[in-house]
Amino acid sequence: MKTNMPDQSAMTAMLFANFQRIFRCLSFGRSLKTKSPTLSVTQMRILSFFNESDVVHISEISRVLGMSLQSVNNMVSRLEALGYVARSKSLSDKRMSDVRLTARGRAGFQAFRNEQLEVIGELLSGIDATEQRLLSATVEAAAGILEKAAVRKDGAGE
Repeated sequence: MKTNMPDQSAMTAMLFANFQRIFRCLSFGRSLKTKSPTLSVTQMRILSFFNESDVVHISEISRVLGMSLQSVNNMVSRLEALGYVARSKSLSDKRMSDVRLTARGRAGFQAFRNEQLEVIGELLSGIDATEQRLLSATVEAAAGILEKAAVRKDGAGE
């Protein structure tokens, strides 16, 4: 029995279009309204690594973001010049650099997070509680599925 499921390329195109719609609604990528220096989306993505760890390695950022080591090094250097991160030689592996968030970096990332929470809060105020719960559950499920797919992809490439 044949189903009416879209083929893989159509599904990919639909997902991409829907992600674009979501990002437009959330205003991710617009500059911060705060007095802090304006950071690029990629710089904010690098700072977001510190949500889960106090120390991050350049190679990990490169792998997860799919960027070259040189590009990540350049971005980290810009963040370092702004005082958002500090770099030091890894104690466990001298070939690697440890990157740590500074107090200024933590404040900048928190300002970005607060701004995005405000945007999301404003959006949610326009829908009823049932729609809010449905949206939350759907996004949580989507995040879990995408994380599982990323783990599988990373595991397959090793």
